[in-house]
Amino acid sequence: MWSAFIDPMNRFIPHIVTMITFISLFSACEINQKEIKPEDGFLKIYNHPEEKLSFYPESVVKISAGGYIFISAVKDEQAEIEYPTAHLVRTNASGEVVWTMDYEWLAPASRLIRQGNAIGFVAMNQQFEAFVVMIDPASGNETEAHALDMTMPLYAFTDEQENLVLLGYDFVTRSSWISKYNSSFTLQRSNKLPVNTDLEYLVQRHLNKTGQDYPFFIGEYSNTSGSGYFVNCFYNYTLRTVFMDASSLSATGDIYSFQIEEGISSVIQKTGSLFGLTSYYEGNNYIMPEAEIDVNSSGNIKDLPGESLYELTYKAGVIAGYLTTEADEYALFVSQTNDNSIVIYQYAMESDSLTHTLFRNFDQRIQVRDFIQTEDNGIAILAGIHILGKYQRPLLLKIPADAFIPEEE
Repeated sequence: MWSAFIDPMNRFIPHIVTMITFISLFSACEINQKEIKPEDGFLKIYNHPEEKLSFYPESVVKISAGGYIFISAVKDEQAEIEYPTAHLVRTNASGEVVWTMDYEWLAPASRLIRQGNAIGFVAMNQQFEAFVVMIDPASGNETEAHALDMTMPLYAFTDEQENLVLLGYDFVTRSSWISKYNSSFTLQRSNKLPVNTDLEYLVQRHLNKTGQDYPFFIGEYSNTSGSGYFVNCFYNYTLRTVFMDASSLSATGDIYSFQIEEGISSVIQKTGSLFGLTSYYEGNNYIMPEAEIDVNSSGNIKDLPGESLYELTYKAGVIAGYLTTEADEYALFVSQTNDNSIVIYQYAMESDSLTHTLFRNFDQRIQVRDFIQTEDNGIAILAGIHILGKYQRPLLLKIPADAFIPEEE
């Protein structure tokens, strides 16, 4: 049974575990605490009594009825099944648990899918075949499942037209597999990018949470040359960002690095040919808040000037996204630091100016997995936290809009 926050009487988590209080969490925001409603900002750690279970949060969405649904990959360290299973939690607007649901689907692939009021996720069966699974947000019950004719799903993305774009791995042809489906999950286009070496073992370890967590992701862009997707995947011996035409899914250009030992950790289009990127090399992390990228050519990440982010963890995962306020629009890069903090770098959309940096400190190791903008122009961050350094549990942190007022203002 789940419990939000940590119960000090829990049978395996002693009372000495400390948590950030609501007041200390937002004291730097200069907000009158008496005027804050519970849903304006909160911190919830979702505890579970089973010690043998490890929860790896993947994605969070808002729901029309109010509140959130987030998905985790749950691994039973004592089970015979090698891969984690899918687990959903629905909360109300204050982060309190409404329902939880376990599914037999394996290795859920990142982003949750929204189609109207319906919610879904992509996962695989025991034969590595990818399926999209739709659920009823009111109860969590599975309503339908569609085979996607792909293997080893690694990342799912829904574009502005509600098309599903999916990255998988084909272990037969040793290729990254990108497919596009319409809102009825009918296949529209598919393309395979040859890796030219066998990475099935590394992909399996990524999926079963025993190896490196590679930064696979998909996003979309639009500029004067057309519209398309950027896909971070294995291609031609390297981990690279590949730009693909939206209609044909043909590769038009890419940004490459050195094999798979270094790579790009996040990408966001700012405007036209200007993109924001983060990367890692030899364990260190770098940010390029505004780089001009030609989506129709191939380039080396080392040719782009980057600023060091030494405070981030080794090969840190970074989530890039947008924040639109009443006054302006910003690019956000959210990650975690070596001193167990969540950090948010807030950049102006029209320049490379860093307008604000926010830190939220924790007593335990933390890993950011996703964030979304909330209706009040704040954000909700989904992360994993290691209670006592070993019990991996989901964490949901809602930060109100007041926290994103630029420092110069």
